[in-house]
Amino acid sequence: MHISITDARQIAETFLQKGGIAPTDAVIIADILLEAELRGRKTHGFIRLTGIKSRYEQGERTDIRIDEENGPCVRIDGGNQPGYLVAYRAMELAIERAKGNGASIVGVYNTSHCGMAGYYVDMARKADVIGLLFADCLPRITPEGGTEAILGTNPIAVGIPSNTVPLLFDMSTAAITNGDLLVAMQEGTPIAEGIAFDPEGEPTTDADAALKGSVRPFGGYKGFGLALITQILAGALVNAATIPPPGKNYGLLIVAIDPTSFVPLAQFKKEVDTLIACVKENRREAGVAEILIPGERAYRQREAHLANGIHLEDTLVNQLT
Repeated sequence: MHISITDARQIAETFLQKGGIAPTDAVIIADILLEAELRGRKTHGFIRLTGIKSRYEQGERTDIRIDEENGPCVRIDGGNQPGYLVAYRAMELAIERAKGNGASIVGVYNTSHCGMAGYYVDMARKADVIGLLFADCLPRITPEGGTEAILGTNPIAVGIPSNTVPLLFDMSTAAITNGDLLVAMQEGTPIAEGIAFDPEGEPTTDADAALKGSVRPFGGYKGFGLALITQILAGALVNAATIPPPGKNYGLLIVAIDPTSFVPLAQFKKEVDTLIACVKENRREAGVAEILIPGERAYRQREAHLANGIHLEDTLVNQLT
């Protein structure tokens, strides 16, 4: 089903409000999910709405609050609120503190899945601040050489200001994300060989079996190392669960840096632009039409979708309606 951006936003906001989420909070969460759709990240888009509603109906919630401060470091108790909302508020605070103090570090605990990590560091980029985000979640990744899930998909995201191409890096440390598995299940397609295990630890190409079992880290031992470090930074360091159960006490570590702490902003952005230009002008392999910067493809898709609308599966629209 092809749908306008206005109608898509209304569907998401209404669905969330019907689930008991306050209108102002529903606007924020819907925008994060819509941005994922606009950037071609359906794995983190509207397919997540039913899970957010279901999660919101579980357990008691309190207000998001600062419960610890020490110099540039701030710790936030997410109050068991949706991770999307908590991450948004935490990044707002990180940007504000970085603008006032040069840099800030915000740790978050007692929250849940926050969706597309790139959304939050893009908030920093748009404010001319460098943003970094580390997040953990329920066990999904095996250690290198293992077959049992022990680490989360543990994304790492970075947003950097520039004058030209939006520089936005957002990656999961898993060989395949939960969202990719959900999409594969919805479409009835197999996943690639060699990246997942079923609950018994046997290799599988079935998305449902992989979701119940485990997935490998991306890039072998390098991905495993990044996933392990992220688990510590977004878990033990910030008072979140070291190995969180599904949907409970996930953590975030957000770092915001004002470039003017080191050099004038114009100088910084000019140098970033120079590097981007040199990368794009690099001699290309045969058959490569263009070298893209992290985030560039997504923003091109975003512009096209803003002009023409997005496509949602009929079954998903009917389910939400």
